[in-house]
Amino acid sequence: MIKLERATSYNTDSLLTDKKHLKVLYLDCTKRTDEPNSEEDVRNIEKVFEQLIPPQNLEDLGISRFFGRRFPTWLGTTHLASVKYLNLVDCNSCVHLPPIGQLPNVRYLRIDGAAAVTKIGAEFVGCRGANPRSSDVVVAFPKLEMLIIEDMPNWEEWSFVVEKDAAAAVAMEGGEDGSAEIRKEKAPSLRIQLLPHLKRLELIGCPRLRALPRQLGLVATSLETLHLREASSLKVVEDLPFISVRLSIQGCGGLERVSNLPQVRDLRVTCCPDLRCVEGLGSLQQLWLDVDMHEISTMWVPGLQEQHRNLHGEDVDVYTWPRG
Repeated sequence: MIKLERATSYNTDSLLTDKKHLKVLYLDCTKRTDEPNSEEDVRNIEKVFEQLIPPQNLEDLGISRFFGRRFPTWLGTTHLASVKYLNLVDCNSCVHLPPIGQLPNVRYLRIDGAAAVTKIGAEFVGCRGANPRSSDVVVAFPKLEMLIIEDMPNWEEWSFVVEKDAAAAVAMEGGEDGSAEIRKEKAPSLRIQLLPHLKRLELIGCPRLRALPRQLGLVATSLETLHLREASSLKVVEDLPFISVRLSIQGCGGLERVSNLPQVRDLRVTCCPDLRCVEGLGSLQQLWLDVDMHEISTMWVPGLQEQHRNLHGEDVDVYTWPRG
């Protein structure tokens, strides 16, 4: 459905819900090049999208160039229980991402272009306001295998739960001081399991993102590949013990340290001039370096080689290729 900016709201919400055989749906607006959308235009497009409730058998959903300030409320509800592929592209006026962490069957999620978003937090997981019994565990993104977040020029902060809940979750498992029993009664009633099947994570064109969520290294136990490109505010990539195949880093000019990735077998680094420390990669088998990384990498390649020889009796394979 294209050129939806020309549509007007209708007197029913069942325009699509009765399309029992509809499997793929893409909703698209035309990008304006002349002047900003008026308040009336914004209100109208929000009403139009609110009424385009998909049928429950839908499997593939895409939304492009939506210029409303809030996503339709049916995103993240039982109306999308069958959706496996979800693409949100150039929805640049929405301040918050929709609460889609509870969609039970999404395997592929791509968010490309969300210029108004500065923070991704608990609202994205979809558990905010939940208050289940203490014995209940809420699973967020239960089947998600690939997550791509791209072209987010103003995104600065990323977390999965609010800080007080994160601290309480740590308290539930005890700490270095052995005071689990003391802190147990402070633990939250809401317990969240995150991203149990995530295999690939790509962050591309996120120049203001300051850090990866610390919970990522605790919960993404199936993660195989992490790809970072043009995330120039990231200073460290560390404590991701489950990444088992590849870490690829391109154009992250502020990156200073990569550490404690004990299962990574393949590391590829391009255009990271401040990367002065790489350590704790005990399973590394191949290292790929841009020619411009040659000088700075002399600060840490010998240490990687020494560790690998001690553990495996041989050197890491190092490859260099010309830039471009």
